[in-house]
Amino acid sequence: MGGGVYLLSKFLTNDFSFLYVAQNSNVLLPTFYKVSAFWSAHEGSFYLMILLLSFASSVGLYISKDHAFTSYVITSQGIIVFTYLLFMIFVSSPFLRLDFAPANGADLNPLLQDPLLAIHPPIIFSGYVFYAVTFCYVIAGLFSGFSKELFQHLKIWAGISWFTLSFGILLGSIWAYYELGWGGYWFWDPVENISLMPWIAGTALTHSLVYSRDKLLLSWMVFLAILTFLLSVFGSFIVRSGILNSVHSFAADPSRGIFLLSIFALFSLISFALFIKNFTKMESAWPKVGSRNYLVVLNNIVLSGILLVVFIGTLYPILTEVIFRQKLSIGPDYFSQLISPLVLVLIALFTYEQFMSLSVKTIFKLSGLLVVSATVLFIVLPANVYLNLIFSFVFLVVLAIKAIYDFQQRGTLIQPHKVLGHFSVALMTLAIIFNHNFSERVDIRISPGDEIKVMNADIQFESIDIVAEQNFDSVKANFVVNENITLTPEKRIYKVGGQITSETAVNSNIVKDYLIVLGDRFEDGSWSAAFSIKYGILIIWLSAGLLLVSMLYGTIRRA
Repeated sequence: MGGGVYLLSKFLTNDFSFLYVAQNSNVLLPTFYKVSAFWSAHEGSFYLMILLLSFASSVGLYISKDHAFTSYVITSQGIIVFTYLLFMIFVSSPFLRLDFAPANGADLNPLLQDPLLAIHPPIIFSGYVFYAVTFCYVIAGLFSGFSKELFQHLKIWAGISWFTLSFGILLGSIWAYYELGWGGYWFWDPVENISLMPWIAGTALTHSLVYSRDKLLLSWMVFLAILTFLLSVFGSFIVRSGILNSVHSFAADPSRGIFLLSIFALFSLISFALFIKNFTKMESAWPKVGSRNYLVVLNNIVLSGILLVVFIGTLYPILTEVIFRQKLSIGPDYFSQLISPLVLVLIALFTYEQFMSLSVKTIFKLSGLLVVSATVLFIVLPANVYLNLIFSFVFLVVLAIKAIYDFQQRGTLIQPHKVLGHFSVALMTLAIIFNHNFSERVDIRISPGDEIKVMNADIQFESIDIVAEQNFDSVKANFVVNENITLTPEKRIYKVGGQITSETAVNSNIVKDYLIVLGDRFEDGSWSAAFSIKYGILIIWLSAGLLLVSMLYGTIRRA
């Protein structure tokens, strides 16, 4: 930890004799971003992962010091830390010195000078690190056996890992929504997909740990833990190697790719060798067809299908370029068309699970209500929206009635965190469908003092302000929408590097968001701008937050 404090002090004191500091900071950079510059590029981000893993190892040692499997956990963590240390020392050291220190450093990438994105990387890295800890407990189980105590630690670390990675992905999504100026929260960008893949595998792992009490499908659980860890390592390799083209490509360097690929290959070889060696020793049983456990198996199969779609869509362009020397880009339509049906299957499985404990009488009553509701939706909604919406709507209704039924029968909710989690998934799906089908965007050209009407919204361009900030100059446009909504998009010109960025103005309510992105100024004094109306965004954020709360509550209950 001392090395981290030492490096951070060099950023705070503008010590540009350190190459890493000179490349990622300058005297005008606000203090908050000097701190976040610590992990803004290769060297600092890997060093941060080493520090986080060391901290997690210390915590793990403290809480499990009296167990037989502890030595295996600590040894596994030590090997991972040592490997990353070798990489940092020989390939990516943040402590390299310059013979002559410049008077000022280069600027931190302007896109990284944002509060959310400043904390987004360490949270994502923490998710990766915690999955590494989960992986180490699984390795310990392969050597010492999967005791009840080890499973307890596995559940806790898997829950912490999933919560942390999910929170990091959510922050990145919110940042992309207002920072990149496209009014979208997910672009199926390669870097987004790289963090999504271990999240999907981790979601399947979390569901698989339901079996831990009876050791059902133990080998599948072990495989998922290994896969999740390797996908985290793979993500670090892909993002930092510079192979992928991405709107998030802030720190790409192909020269490090070979070393990172070697690390990934080494971890993969050792992990799967241990898995294959112990496969026959792991007691696994297939759950009874139609049981809740069987539904979890089906759930994992569907999640695996989604993971495969994302993996192929992300890596296929790389293979095409390497093998055939042809550049290929896979757009969002590929992911949406293949993943949407699989998500609907997941929701159908969730819905069926709720029926399993209901009485026949209640099921008949519920079926009648669903038929009436589905008919009303069919009348008022377009066909394409209806087909996507009906599954999520049915699940929400069934889940609500199931919760009421349980409360009436027992006076309490059984496993409220699961009810909240599944409710959040259905609510998020509904919001995403509405957002996808009803959101609008139009490009406009308008001068200060003018007023126009687009998409049933009155837009008045009041004025332009020039504001000087600590490390950039800002051109702010003052818009009023529908006479009572003020939007102030801006263009920033950074003083050190001269980069120009656009800052989206957003006004949110529970139903829809208004967004304006300021474009370029024309010779006649008019400005181009993009005006958007996005539906259900706040509900998406709210449902994601509820999903995080459900996992946090469930993890605390297990601790």
